[in-house]
Amino acid sequence: MANNTDKKFTGSNLQLLIIILFLSLMTGCAGTTSLFFYPDTQWYSTPKDVKQPFENIVLTAVDGTRLHGWWLPAEGNNSDTVVLYLHGNAQNISTHSHSIYWLPKSGIDVFALDYRGYGASQGDPALPEIFQDIEAATLWIRRKFPKKKLIVVGQSIGAALAINFVAKAGEQYAVDGIVLDAAFISYGTIARHVTSKSIFGWFAYPFTILVPSTWDPKNIVSEIKVPVMIMHSKDDRVIPYDHGVEIYEQMIKRGNNRVCWLESHGGHIASFSFEDIRRQTLDFILRHECSE
Repeated sequence: MANNTDKKFTGSNLQLLIIILFLSLMTGCAGTTSLFFYPDTQWYSTPKDVKQPFENIVLTAVDGTRLHGWWLPAEGNNSDTVVLYLHGNAQNISTHSHSIYWLPKSGIDVFALDYRGYGASQGDPALPEIFQDIEAATLWIRRKFPKKKLIVVGQSIGAALAINFVAKAGEQYAVDGIVLDAAFISYGTIARHVTSKSIFGWFAYPFTILVPSTWDPKNIVSEIKVPVMIMHSKDDRVIPYDHGVEIYEQMIKRGNNRVCWLESHGGHIASFSFEDIRRQTLDFILRHECSE
């Protein structure tokens, strides 16, 4: 099932994003990262709808924020690998999880996290607070399954979050690998990409230079030492294909010889709709290296 829930990057909220971005940047607001998140508290489906066993998990971030996620056990219940799934910027796990229901059916345990403000998670999404959410989920996984291999899978803004988290805390939590689908190089670049699509947005365009660069993936990828799979589709109309290519090239340039490139298909974060992409991703998750 194709998942295009990240359409809000360029969809009906575009004009509102431009207005708020313009006003925020004009006043020098440092909290503009919240503009990149479009949380939804409504559940549109649950794993029950696809007959996927699941458990509701409640976590607490360091700052006390109550968080929610779904634990999706592998079929056969003998998996030695857990995937932490970090979804895109719109809606919540009830829509995005359709992208990864194939993993439990392939023998992989999955924890799908809703960031603060999404689904049943409390709070308001912004950086750097969301990294507390990812840490809470990772801590839960490591306490419950200390010996299982841990792979982080991130799509779109989830890929950007995954890069930051694994770069800073991957060794601490023994992350074994990371899969990135439709990653972008920087928040400012995406802001410029969005504002350039509208004549009205041109007024805000010059001020996108003020978007914080602290968490820009292109500045952090060099700190990732674990095996990495990067995929991006040339048909992606939300995050340009060359963003994924640049992330890959930066990792190669900075000496990570355990990074591989996978040419994806379809629209934005639709990669796992295709059997060949699922097969190669599963092979990477199990072996931590790219298949030929």
